Amino acid sequence: MVIKGTVHNGMIRFENSELPEGTQVLITPVQIPIAKAVKEDSLEQLKREVHRIASLASESDTDDGFSGADHDKLLYGGGV
Repeated sequence: MVIKGTVHNGMIRFENSELPEGTQVLITPVQIPIAKAVKEDSLEQLKREVHRIASLASESDTDDGFSGADHDKLLYGGGV
């Protein structure tokens, strides 16, 4: 026997249930909604942003001979 139902406010509302009070049931979800944060377009946007950040130049990508350590030494003095 299969009885269809829907969850409303944490309670399962059965359609056309004639089960006697106290009957034990086993619930198997038919479809689980996907959270908004994990939707495909959000995931694609996240991938694009990670790729953009990963493609930014790092401190060691400079050809001018002035490193991040040189920068810190100039600003803060002393050895780094």
